[in-house]
Amino acid sequence: MADSKDIARQFLEAFWAGEPEKGYALCSPEALWTFQKSLRESRTASIPEAVEWLNTKLVAEFDPDSGYTVDVHNAIADGEEAAIEYTARGKTRRGDIYENNYLVRFTIRDGLITSVRPYFDTHYVHNVLAKLN
Repeated sequence: MADSKDIARQFLEAFWAGEPEKGYALCSPEALWTFQKSLRESRTASIPEAVEWLNTKLVAEFDPDSGYTVDVHNAIADGEEAAIEYTARGKTRRGDIYENNYLVRFTIRDGLITSVRPYFDTHYVHNVLAKLN
């Protein structure tokens, strides 16, 4: 069986590749995504709801011809907890350059993700990637 770090990385790789069903298969049905307060009115959502919102509100703002790239810097795990640190870069539909650092924390129990908690500069997201107000 894959360890927590591998499961977390597989989930993010599925998200980045635009293959959400592969990521959902790694999650428990009760898994929750916790948003930072400045992104959404509701702080938590199911994984499918969160991924749909992210794809609709944020990922869709990237230039469809160039998309975005991701460079993973660190991946660590300790028991049920895993964390992936990465930088996402791309060009927006408006031609702005986007570059933001992310740290995503996961809780994984019995081989399934139960919690996703991303941390990143939401002010920068609001200003460069999408107007979320």
